[in-house]
Amino acid sequence: MSLLRVFYARVNLSWGFTLRFRGTSAAQPAYPLPTPTTVVGAFAYPLARLLNLRPYTSETYEWGSGRLISNTMKIFLESTLTASAGLVAVNTHTTGLAVYSELGRIIAVPYKGGSELNRIRRPLYSDEFFTDSIPRALPVQALGSVYAPNTYLELSWIIDVEKLSRELRVSIEYLDRVAEKAVYGVTGIGSKEGIVAVEPVYVRYIKNPVEIRGGEKFRTRLYVDEVCAEPLDPSYVFEVTLPDIKYRDKLYYLPARIASKVLIIPLREELKPPVFRVLDPCKAITIPGEDIALGVIP
Repeated sequence: MSLLRVFYARVNLSWGFTLRFRGTSAAQPAYPLPTPTTVVGAFAYPLARLLNLRPYTSETYEWGSGRLISNTMKIFLESTLTASAGLVAVNTHTTGLAVYSELGRIIAVPYKGGSELNRIRRPLYSDEFFTDSIPRALPVQALGSVYAPNTYLELSWIIDVEKLSRELRVSIEYLDRVAEKAVYGVTGIGSKEGIVAVEPVYVRYIKNPVEIRGGEKFRTRLYVDEVCAEPLDPSYVFEVTLPDIKYRDKLYYLPARIASKVLIIPLREELKPPVFRVLDPCKAITIPGEDIALGVIP
């Protein structure tokens, strides 16, 4: 029996999503695509709810180049082999996505101290209140988001089910039963109410995926780690930088008609995705009987 499990879902974005750069405070640019950790979170949230797990703890945990505030999320990430996302144009009205920064006010008072904090303390409604207090307490800042109304995302999360079941202290059989329901429960991407609607016809929980080894070919619409694949249709493959599952910036190959840091136009659904060749020691994970990969494991 295979110990790999694949969560796959196609979701329709209501307006878009917000995924801010990690490590930023006031300046908040946005990533153009869901990062691997965001994809894990999208599937893990309904799974954790159905398993009645605690989402947060009072501790923080080191994880790669970042930190986590959830022991539950740490367990999910430790069991993750790969996670990915991609775009698909299902009709002529699909326009793709665009990264846009809009002006907004942020609450900066908790981060002020010393003389800066004293300048915020001005008599209410005095001239200094409007010229010093408000601009420092509630400064205007560009906040990044991705706008992609009526655009479809494909999400994939591949796990080691034995490791996850052991960490959660449940049987593989029970975890499979719960996961088959949880995969339909994806409701959002990122923060700021990035609501999505699952397309039930394009939802799958795969228990026995096929592994494709080095030298073999596969197709995919999902971004793949550049060290794991060689694009054979370079006209429809672009490079995008995203933080990986350990929060380390990494280069990925993204299948698309057009792609940049601020604009992505997806390939039409009726067109076959571009072809890649697996590079050793990686392996692509496909659906039995198909050459469409749902992820590439480093």
